[in-house]
Amino acid sequence: MFVTLTADRRVLLGDRDNFRAFKLVVEGRREDLDAVQSALTGTAELPDADTAWISQAALRARPEVAQDAVWQQSFDAMIEKARPHGWIDDARGAIKAHVEWAG
Repeated sequence: MFVTLTADRRVLLGDRDNFRAFKLVVEGRREDLDAVQSALTGTAELPDADTAWISQAALRARPEVAQDAVWQQSFDAMIEKARPHGWIDDARGAIKAHVEWAG
C-alpha cells in the first residue's frame, strides 16, 4: 500500500490491499519538504526527506476503508508484523515509511 501526496496536495491511498509493502509517494521535489510537511499535517510527519511516520488513525478513517472490517483486520496484522522491526511508533500512533519523491 502507498500513500500519495499529489502535486495538487491531495492525499490518496493506493494499492490499499497490499499489506506487504508500505511507502509515501510525493509528487514533488525534495526541496519542497516544508510545503509537503505542511500538506501532510494530520496524515504524516516527515522528520526528514527520506522518512515518514504515517498516522494509523488517518489511514483507518479514510472513506474507502473506514467501514471495511476485512481491511481493518488486515491492517492490524500488518502493524503487528512490522512492530518487531521498529516500524511502529505507539507514542505517535504511526507507521514508519520511506519516502519516494516523484517530481
